[in-house]
Amino acid sequence: MPGETSQAQLNTSINGTSANSNGVNQLGQGADGSYNPSQMQGLINEVDELINALRR
Repeated sequence: MPGETSQAQLNTSINGTSANSNGVNQLGQGADGSYNPSQMQGLINEVDELINALRR
């Protein structure tokens, strides 16, 4: 049928896409025992960076 995709085509298309997030650094820190605004902002920044990387 026209428009259908084979498993091989699908595998080729998604192969390596997880590497899109390789440029995002790991957090490299433990959780603070109490609310820490700067730590929370750092986490927000990292999540934003990850979202942007995954959208590429």
